[in-house]
Amino acid sequence: MTHSRSHRTPAPGPHAGEPAARTPDAAELFARTPLTRRSFAAIAAVGGGTALLAACGSGTTSTGQPAGLTAAAQLKDPTGPVTITYAGAAYSADDIKPVLTAFHKAHPTITVDYQSVPFDQFNSVLSTRLSRQDSTLDLFDVDMPRTDAYQVRGWLADLTGLFPGLAGQVDKTSLAAATSAGKLVTMPYQTSSQLLYYNKTLLKKAGIPFPSDQVTARMTWEQVTADAKKAQAAGAKWGLLFDQVNRYFQLQPLAESLGGGSGATGKGNLTPALQNAGWTKAMTWYGSLFKDKISPRGVPVAQTPDMFASGQVAFFPGGPWWAGQFTGEKKLDFGVAAYPCFAGGKAVTPTGGWSLGLNRATKHAAAAEVFMKFMALDNGGFAQYMPSLSVPPCNLLGTTRFYREPVFSDPRMAGTVDLTKYELAHTATLRARTAGYVEFEDTLSRTFEDISNGASPASALSSATSTINSAWAKYR
Repeated sequence: MTHSRSHRTPAPGPHAGEPAARTPDAAELFARTPLTRRSFAAIAAVGGGTALLAACGSGTTSTGQPAGLTAAAQLKDPTGPVTITYAGAAYSADDIKPVLTAFHKAHPTITVDYQSVPFDQFNSVLSTRLSRQDSTLDLFDVDMPRTDAYQVRGWLADLTGLFPGLAGQVDKTSLAAATSAGKLVTMPYQTSSQLLYYNKTLLKKAGIPFPSDQVTARMTWEQVTADAKKAQAAGAKWGLLFDQVNRYFQLQPLAESLGGGSGATGKGNLTPALQNAGWTKAMTWYGSLFKDKISPRGVPVAQTPDMFASGQVAFFPGGPWWAGQFTGEKKLDFGVAAYPCFAGGKAVTPTGGWSLGLNRATKHAAAAEVFMKFMALDNGGFAQYMPSLSVPPCNLLGTTRFYREPVFSDPRMAGTVDLTKYELAHTATLRARTAGYVEFEDTLSRTFEDISNGASPASALSSATSTINSAWAKYR
């Protein structure tokens, strides 16, 4: 997960119910029934079974793959007009407009209907549409750690062999995230990293030395906490504020730095591993930020960068995609430093972004593949059309171009390029890979919020473990 914010596109509502006398087919039963071992048996009795997971709809072959899948080398634009529908949570309609404009110019017979969905609603929207084998949805964003979860639900077409040479065109971490059970099931296009932004004015007022932009002088979270308190004593409203507050993407590295792991372990990563010394210590520290009023309670994720941009916050761990907003504030004197780690712990940074998934029920597979290739691979991919967002692409050629964007030449962003390159190559750590990721992430979001509001970390992590164990029983 990266910089996704609230979008204005409403989530599609549920389909109207059928008359009671009508017997539901397998697809409907799947859509209405929780994913459990028992429900699989019920679905099979109606005639679905494992074939349902293959999503054999009107736009698919007997193997459940979309009709018309073509190796990239043989892809051709359709001779007549084709419209493909793309549901996205990574970008707003305005953000992605330059990409679509460029695509439509290069491929005039294909129109992309982009439907922007808020991230917090995205999984339920996909579940509604894909479990019903909705062939009107062709492509959709896949938050990288959800790849296995979407694959086990049968939502992703197998792309293996369609894009040869992909290993030489995208970074290794992103390619690994796009692969499930040895199969390429998504097309990676955007990744992520993190920096530590700091307000020079607030630190100078408190007599605090500016952090270094060298990884060899990486600050510890303990040092950041002490300096944040000093900054507040000298007049800063808030000492430290995380970009994606209470989200697993942002907070996983805290536990990882202390040896606590991703929070999931065992076969298929289907055993919660939250009740260990690393997670407990990390979450105790995290909770203390709010208890001691170093960080504010109740701030929505969408508002955190605005608070740093307005000069209220001394330290802001966040992504390079805020460069445009921060440099746009002419009176904001800030710098960037390496992402901190705990004293005695290892350096760990969040990573993983977005891929494109192809709906198995699509009737426009070839046209959708043309867009996937354009978005992720052609001439460096999407990032060349979205320079103001400062989002690292997975495409290696696109990454080279990304680092040349004018925003990084602003003196306040000094060190960003070298830091991002280093973190992506050495400290970037993917989130847990598990078929139960959706339930895992949702539970942890509530757990982090409880801890920030004063709950005992040990009790909160114990409760989360029980909740996740129950939710994951269906996958084991």
